[in-house]
Amino acid sequence: MEEMKEEIKQEAGNAPVNAAAPAEAINDSAKIEKKRKNKKIKVGFPISFKLIVIFSILVICVLGFSTAMVYYFVSDDEGKKAQTNNQDINSRTSQTIQQLFQNIQGNVNGYLNTLLVLDNDVSYDEKASLLFADLCNRNDEIAFIYTSQKGMIGEADFLKAHPSALGMFENWLNTNDTIKTAVINGRNRVENISQVFQEPLICILFNHYNSEINKNEIVAVGFSVQKYIDVLSTGTYNTTFIINTDGKILIHPDNTKILNVENVSHLAGIKAIKEKENQQSVYADDNGIEWFYAGEPILDRTMFVVTCADKSVVFETIQKTTYWIILISLAVLFFAIIIIRFFSRSLTAPIERLVDATSSIEAGDYDISIKARTHDEIGYLTKNFMNMTVGLSERQRLMSSFSKFTNRVVAEKAASGELELGGVTKKATIFFSDIRSFTAMSENLKPQEVVDFLNDYMTRMVNCVTRTNGVVDKYIGDSIMAVWGGAITSGSASTDAWNAVKTALLMRVALYEYNVQRKKEGKPAVKIGCGINTGDVVAGQMGCEQRMEYTVIGDAVNLASRTEALNKPFATDILITENTYKLIKNRIIVHEMPPVHVKGKTDAIKIYAVINAIGVKGPTNIDELRLFLGNKAPDLSRVNTDEEEKKYEIQA
Repeated sequence: MEEMKEEIKQEAGNAPVNAAAPAEAINDSAKIEKKRKNKKIKVGFPISFKLIVIFSILVICVLGFSTAMVYYFVSDDEGKKAQTNNQDINSRTSQTIQQLFQNIQGNVNGYLNTLLVLDNDVSYDEKASLLFADLCNRNDEIAFIYTSQKGMIGEADFLKAHPSALGMFENWLNTNDTIKTAVINGRNRVENISQVFQEPLICILFNHYNSEINKNEIVAVGFSVQKYIDVLSTGTYNTTFIINTDGKILIHPDNTKILNVENVSHLAGIKAIKEKENQQSVYADDNGIEWFYAGEPILDRTMFVVTCADKSVVFETIQKTTYWIILISLAVLFFAIIIIRFFSRSLTAPIERLVDATSSIEAGDYDISIKARTHDEIGYLTKNFMNMTVGLSERQRLMSSFSKFTNRVVAEKAASGELELGGVTKKATIFFSDIRSFTAMSENLKPQEVVDFLNDYMTRMVNCVTRTNGVVDKYIGDSIMAVWGGAITSGSASTDAWNAVKTALLMRVALYEYNVQRKKEGKPAVKIGCGINTGDVVAGQMGCEQRMEYTVIGDAVNLASRTEALNKPFATDILITENTYKLIKNRIIVHEMPPVHVKGKTDAIKIYAVINAIGVKGPTNIDELRLFLGNKAPDLSRVNTDEEEKKYEIQA
């Protein structure tokens, strides 16, 4: 039973509550406070504002002129200095890097030529290892040397870290046919192979004549870039890096860029450097940041040394000066505003208090108090305003008290003119619920206990109505009449019908929980019956001049009441008519009950007992439902569905 109860509660309770749900669930004071805080005073052009604007314009003009003068006299000179410094750093770095690369390539050529002389020597391997060790001593950045004829010889630590270095390199070379073809055709290449070995490494590839086979072979020298990073010349705000002909970064102070083999060929500054030597200009990067660029090709344009400087950093001194000018100007403006506000306060303060008070009244807050501090027109206006506020406050108090005795949604719609006078035909779903054997139950209770019980019970049940966008029409003793589609609707007759049935399912769960509590307190369980019908009704404000209420009337209302009364003989708790069932039959499990004849109608009315919502664990048939409710199955052959419910018995 616990599992079934939770499932029903989840299905019926998780449905979203319509934004137009009755306002009884809203805390009025919190609502008013929120509206009052969010309400902004809107005045076209206050006096203090005009004074502040005039003075601000003067300060801004001075600020703009001063800033323009600083940029005009200083920025051009700083830009020229930055370009010259950028070019000098690039030139020095290019010479150093080119010399280092030429040295390493020359040493490798000497090493390879020596190997050719030793080719037939019986101790070739030993001498080759000694020669390579000597080469590494003179060029400690070398990681390996590869030739297409001899394979790879590498530095011990490198080979230990990469046991499959030869295969890894040859696989990379074979998958880069463009590079391989260029080297075979005599064009030297410098490539970033960091991603192959997962460490910062670059590789020089060139042709070397092998007299033993009488043809050229591919030679590749892989080496660490750390030594070259250390010799990159940098200034206060300059960054120098090296790229190859494809625009891929070879050497950069940031190892991440090397390891990721970033390609910068798309940058406008790099394109200009590759097209024209010693290019010096200003270009924007992908983020729109402007940079000074200087570049120079080395080693027959196989590499380009690039030096750049962030323009904003170059002009940082100018920006700081401008910043201080702005800061001082703002400080002057700030103190001026304080002075202006001080002198204008005596005039604007009383007006602002009145404007704020009107905003509070508009938000529904009448608890305000303003004293007239002057004897002029503003003081006279303040006194009359407070007299008006007292009258409005009394009217609001009466309205608040009245709303407790009628439906809040209906009251608000009537006050705003949304409800038309007279009757309007609408398709609505009407709901009636009633406590079984309430008369017998109340006989054993004191009057105050009866009231307390009904208030507790009604609070739980009415909460189910408000959660599904329903409107409580009236209380009839222990009965509740509610309507969906009358004063407010969820958009369609089927949605209103589903919300009404969902309310009944919510009540079933709420009553189950209520009875668990009552059982712990030693009180008897409460049973109810719910009747639901959908049909055309006349909705409107009805009554007399002294008292009116918004309600619905018609055959559909009478049938809903009659349907509710049938729960007792049928031993059920929720009954719906065929009119309601047709609208939501794909959402609920029902059991068809014996038909009912209603006065004024020729054909019998079909009645259905609501077992459960489809897809929810719980009762699946009428027997399981009665077991859950604790009701015994009646002998339907003896039930007269046309008999009126009797709530009295005449003693002989």
